[in-house]
Amino acid sequence: MSTPILTTSHYGVVRFGDLAVEAVVLEDGTRGYVQRQLATAIGLHESRRGSQLKTLLSDVAPGAVEVLQENACSIRLPSGQTTAFFPAGVISEVASGVIDAALEGRLHRKRQHLVPNCQRILKALAKTGEVALIDEATGYQYHRAPDALQALISRLLRERVASWERRFSPDYYRALFRLFGWHYQGHQQNPPAVIGQITLRWVYDVIMPREIIEEIRNRKRLSDKAHQWLSEGGLALLEKQIHAVTMIARSSMTYRDFDTRCATAFGSQPLQMTLFIGALEGGQ
Repeated sequence: MSTPILTTSHYGVVRFGDLAVEAVVLEDGTRGYVQRQLATAIGLHESRRGSQLKTLLSDVAPGAVEVLQENACSIRLPSGQTTAFFPAGVISEVASGVIDAALEGRLHRKRQHLVPNCQRILKALAKTGEVALIDEATGYQYHRAPDALQALISRLLRERVASWERRFSPDYYRALFRLFGWHYQGHQQNPPAVIGQITLRWVYDVIMPREIIEEIRNRKRLSDKAHQWLSEGGLALLEKQIHAVTMIARSSMTYRDFDTRCATAFGSQPLQMTLFIGALEGGQ
């Protein structure tokens, strides 16, 4: 029995720095890429891209092989062309796997040329989440149901700002300060700006969709902290993420090591409203 060809509802070009990749959203909302272009963006040669990609995944990101097999399908582009599909949520795992292999001396010399492209990909994903990149490129962000966003806001945010309570423990700051060779002495002075940037990037941006971050920014006064606007459900997600980042920071040797580990741990987790709503309804 032949595999059905799925139709794309939205199409565009995602840019990882100077790398351009055709991205699509399927009719059921699944995000992904045109497989051949993504293979080229990683740095694989034009000839035998398919076999090269499978071998690369097996070597540096074995977990991605199963995901790719489960989501294997053909898609029809707006041009009418039929091509293979590569699901979102795997590219950061592949890029991280290549870089980890290079750092550990496991990357074959014939694959060393893949490292710069993989660094570009991770850098782009660190600034903007993968789902957000695809939604912006394809215009899908303008077609998401507004009631889904409102439902998410009502579950993650409170209507009025709460009184300040400590949410980021001294252990969190000690772990991050250690990465830069600093000694944490409490909040007598404000933490360096880089600590705030890390918190935004690896705590809030991981657990909160961009729309929620923007809503908090619109609501908060200069003296407010972002977590003062979170509901109990939002605070539960925050607490878990703080703990996860603290554990990674404690086990990392340098900031670069920490950044790579975070990209591996969180970069392949697409933020989807339905997943957040389902998690919160499940008692998180």
